[in-house]
Amino acid sequence: MMIEQGGRGGVADYTADLVAALAERGVGVEVATARDHEVDYPASTAVHPVFTYVRRRSWALTVARRMQLIRAVNGLAYLAGVARLLPAARRTRLVHLQSGEFPPLLAVASVLVRLAGARIVLTPHNTFDRGQSWARSHAVCQRLAARVVVHTSADIPRLTRAGRERAVVIPHGDYGSLAARATPGDRATVRHELGIPRDATVALVFGQLRLDKGIEDILAALPLLPELHVIVAGADAGAGGMVRCAQAEVGSGDRLHLIEGHQSWDAAAGWFAAADVSLFAYRIASQSGVLLLSYAFETPVIVYPTGGLPDAVDDGVTGWVTARPEVPALVDALLSAVEIGADGCAARGRAGAEMARARFGWSTIAEATAGTYREAACH
Repeated sequence: MMIEQGGRGGVADYTADLVAALAERGVGVEVATARDHEVDYPASTAVHPVFTYVRRRSWALTVARRMQLIRAVNGLAYLAGVARLLPAARRTRLVHLQSGEFPPLLAVASVLVRLAGARIVLTPHNTFDRGQSWARSHAVCQRLAARVVVHTSADIPRLTRAGRERAVVIPHGDYGSLAARATPGDRATVRHELGIPRDATVALVFGQLRLDKGIEDILAALPLLPELHVIVAGADAGAGGMVRCAQAEVGSGDRLHLIEGHQSWDAAAGWFAAADVSLFAYRIASQSGVLLLSYAFETPVIVYPTGGLPDAVDDGVTGWVTARPEVPALVDALLSAVEIGADGCAARGRAGAEMARARFGWSTIAEATAGTYREAACH
C-alpha cells in the first residue's frame, strides 16, 4: 500500500512514476491518494481515493479561510482517510508512506498503521523542517519505520539515530515522462511574449517560491549581470513579495519576469524552452525534483554546493556547481553561462538529459525499492 495523500505536485508525480515502474517489474502496489488527484496510475493499480480536502474554490473554502480552519479541517480529513485505509494496510502488511503531510499528523498516521499490523517504509523527501522544528514527530515516524528511504547520502546525518540505522539511499527518479506530457515550448515565441531579446541569456527559477530556495541571492546577482534575464515561475510560498519588490527597482526590474501561480506542464515547457539555465541557489536542500525536471527539458543547471544537489550535477558537463553558496560564486557561474552562450548551454542541457536517463532511470529505482520492501518485510 502506497500512501501519497496530496494527489498533486512533486511528491504525487514522483509516486506515480515509481508505481508505474514497480508495476512493470510485477510488484503489486495499491495507491491511496486524494479524491481530486491529478496524476495517472497504471490500469492494473488499485487506487483508493480516500483523502478529501477543502481546496477548490467553493463556499466551504471561503468560510474555512475566514475562520482560519483550513489546516485543521484538512488535517482531520487526512486522519479520516488513514483510518479508512487500515483494513487494507492490515491486509497488505506493508505500507509505503510518501511524506509531505504536517509532521505530527504523519506521526499519528504511522502509529495507526503499525497498530494495524503493517510494516512501514518511509520516504521523507525532505529531511529538514522549514520554520518550526518537529524533531519529536520525525523521531516517532523514523522509529516506527522498518526502512527510511532518502534520495542522497547527504540526507542521512539529518535523520534521527533510529532513522540513520534504517536509512536506504535511493536516488530521485528522472522526470522525462513529465516533460513528454507537455506540448513543446517555442523559445522565440515565449521570449517575445515576455519581452526578452532573442540573444539574451535567460535563467529560470521554477516551482514554489520559497525563501529557502535562495531567491534573495538570485535577485542580488541580477543587477551585476546586465546581459541576464530571470524568469521566476511558480506559486508564492513566501518569496513572491520579494520578487515583486525587485521588479520595481530601476536597472534590473525590466529583466525580472514573474509568473505567479501553479504552472501547467504546457506552461512549464514554455518557460524551460525560453531559458538557457535553471537556478538552484538553495540555502538548504535534500534533493530536488525540479532539478531532474530541468534535465528532462534539456536545460542545464546551476546549483549551490548544498545537501544532495551536487550529487546530480556533473560540473562543467551538465551544469555548474558554484564554488560556495554565496552571491559572488553564483555570479561567476552565471557569467560562465553567458560566455558559452545559447549553444553551449544547450549542449550541457542535452548532456543533463542523457545523464538523468542513465543514472536516475525508474527501472533501477524500482528495483532498489522492491529490494527495500523485501528487507522491510523481514525487519
